[in-house]
Formats: sequence, C-alpha cells, structure tokens
Amino acid sequence: MKILQRYVLKELLLPCLLCFTVLCFIFMAANLVKMADMIIGRGVPFVQTLYILALVLPTAVSWAAPMSLLTGVLIVFGSFSQHNEFRAMKASGVHPLKFMMPPLLLGLALSMLMFVFNDQVGPAARFEFRKATKKMIMKHPMALIEPGRFVKISANILFLAKRVEGNEMKDIVAHEGVDSENPVRTIVAESGQILMDPNTGQLEVQLFNGSISESQDKGIQSVQFKTYKFPTMDEDDIRNMGKKKKDMTLAELLVEITEFLTDLSSKADQKDLRGLWVTFHQRIAFSFASLVFMFIGIPIAVIVKRGEVVVSFGISMAAMGIYYILFAIAQTLASRGGLPLIISLWLPNIILIGAGMVLLRKAILS
Repeated sequence: MKILQRYVLKELLLPCLLCFTVLCFIFMAANLVKMADMIIGRGVPFVQTLYILALVLPTAVSWAAPMSLLTGVLIVFGSFSQHNEFRAMKASGVHPLKFMMPPLLLGLALSMLMFVFNDQVGPAARFEFRKATKKMIMKHPMALIEPGRFVKISANILFLAKRVEGNEMKDIVAHEGVDSENPVRTIVAESGQILMDPNTGQLEVQLFNGSISESQDKGIQSVQFKTYKFPTMDEDDIRNMGKKKKDMTLAELLVEITEFLTDLSSKADQKDLRGLWVTFHQRIAFSFASLVFMFIGIPIAVIVKRGEVVVSFGISMAAMGIYYILFAIAQTLASRGGLPLIISLWLPNIILIGAGMVLLRKAILS
C-alpha cells in the first residue's frame, strides 16, 4: 500500500511544480512588463526594481500554490481514470480512499503551510512593498506617472497627466482630498512637474496655468492660478507609515480588535471593527483553499476521465473562478452584515467541501 501511495505522490510532484512555475510567471507577467518600463524608460536602478518585484512574489505564491495543486491532481487522477488505472486498483482490492489519501494529506499540509505564509510572509511583503514604492518615488518621482491613467501620489491626491514629455507633464487633472471629510478640490493645469525640494526634503508637485474648483454651500468656487504647489510626501511619511488591515498579521489584527472593543464609540468604529474581523477570518479561511480543492479536484478528475494538461488547466481555472466568486460574495455579505460574519466567510469552503464529498462518493461507487 505504501508503494502505491508513494507512486501517487511521485506522479503528482512534477505536474504541481510545473503548474506552480507557470502560474507564478503568469501572475507576475504584468509586473515584469511594468518593471522593465521603469528600468528602460524611467531610469530606475535595476536592483531597486528587482527588489520591488520580489515583494510582489508572495501575493502570486498565495494564489498560485492552491491552483497548481488542483491542476496537478486533475492531470494525474484524470490520467489514472482515463487509462483505467483507477479500475485496476479497485479490482486489486485496494479501496479508492487509500490512494486518494496522499493528495488529501498533501492538501492539508499545504493549507497549514499557506496559513503561516499568508499570515507572516504575505502581509510583511505587502507593507514593505508600499514603503519601497514610496522610497522609489522619492528618488525617481516621474516613475509613478503613467500617461492617461489616474495614480495616487499621496493619501489624499489622485493625479492624471495625459502626456509626459521628459520630466514635464501636460494636460493635468488632480483631485485633492479624496480620502478626507473635506470637499474634494479639482485642479486642472496645462503643465506641471514633480520635484524634490532640497530645503524641506519634501516631494512637491508644481502645476502651471490652471484652475482650482471646490464645492461650496452656494455652488462651485473656481480660482485661476499661474503656479500652484502642494507637497505629497517626505521621508517622515515613510518612517511613520502605518499598516493597513491587509498589512497586519493575525496577532496584530487581534490587538487592533481589542483596542477597538475597549473604545467603541461610534458607527464608524463599528464599521472599522467589522472590517478587521472580516480580514481576520478571510485570511484563515482562504488558507484552506488547497484542502478544499483536493475534495473537489479528485472526484472531478475521476468522473471526467481526461488527463490532458489543457483540459485539466481549464477545469482548474473554472473551479478557481467559482471559488473566488463565492469568496467575493461572502466578503460582501460579511461586510454588510447580511449573514453572521463567521458563517459567511467560511461558507465557500463549506459549500465546496460538501459538494466534493458528494462527488467523491459518486466517484468511489462508479
């Protein structure tokens, strides 16, 4: 029996590793193009760009690992079923659960590993990515600007430059105060540039020949200007940067939740508290995606009886799509209070494991 189980694990190893490599490359492809543009077109040093790219990798790993295991199982068990190896094992008196157990245990082990990875590595990399990106902007401010696309150059400022000519921007639209309670100010300018002020150490946006529009009680007030300046960030902003919910570990989330519970005084606080709980349970539930996919992948592979890579990858993509749609719905229900928070966030795992158990029973009896 151990020989058979080792055989199943050996067959799984290569497809899973290949799928993991390909999926990571696919997830990183867009970032690779962007980083190449930063090096070639915007003069950002290669080492700095490579470091920022490396900080994106943990996010790709957390998505690619469960999907690669699912694709590998679909390929291997689909091939077993297609070539009647599944029937031969059953005819030899081996209960199907015996050779299904290795991938199930592998899914559980990977889920435990991803639980630690998503809690410790992912948030730390995400927070460091934010800091490294701001440091890069301080040294190479024009690297942030993408012609024709809004970018967030500070906590409260959305910025769009329709054209970029060297270090000068043309046809600029900026929205100031987007994340504050004050009215949003819309700034339109013919040209502008982003410079580092040597006296203050601040990154400063300078706009030329434009207007500022701001909503007032009696309408919209508009002011024309020749030159308009506003600071975006400085080194103190980077040093004092706080963590967002997704940047925190589970322990840090619990500390934050405890602080909210001791001083819960408004509806805004209640909404923030619910957001912390949503992030907490979502991270734990999502870590068990690998185990969930094993319950779904094994019986589907046996029933479909197709072990081709293209078919298996297509089924894997469909299963992942359904899982993430269910997760998005669950997160919405949890955030809005449509269902009890714990139930809504664990519901996708419960639904898919339940469906997997039904299909597993059908595969064993077929």
